[in-house]
Amino acid sequence: MSESTSEDSSSSQEEEFDPPGPDWLYRWRQRFAGQSRSRQFVWRLVATAIGGAIVLVGLAMLVLPGPGWVLIFLGLAVLATEYVWAHRLLRFTKNKAQGAASAAISSENRRRTVAIAVVVLLLVAAAVSWYVYVNGWSLDRLLGWFGLD
Repeated sequence: MSESTSEDSSSSQEEEFDPPGPDWLYRWRQRFAGQSRSRQFVWRLVATAIGGAIVLVGLAMLVLPGPGWVLIFLGLAVLATEYVWAHRLLRFTKNKAQGAASAAISSENRRRTVAIAVVVLLLVAAAVSWYVYVNGWSLDRLLGWFGLD
């Protein structure tokens, strides 16, 4: 009887195990690293280097042109496949982003969100209209701003 309870507890522990990241990545990691400690270390080192590099590039793109936040979250997702702290941080930011999106489309804020979107679109349309009025349909002057004459 004690054998069946120990088997039941071990099977319940196996069912509760939820590997970080997608299942296909976990299976691929198991196939590559297996039980070898050195291969597991190399896998973790590579995942850390790739995830850290993506996060650093994302941080640089916060001040440079590019999708900074997207890369930061992508780097966190890579790090979350190996580290619990990154998984928790990613889950926290995902919950906050979903909460902000829900708040933005809630009935109380819908009018304000639509009004802001309309104002932004009108400003963009005014800027494009002014550019076309001053320069015509030519992009020569715009390309000159960036040294691409």
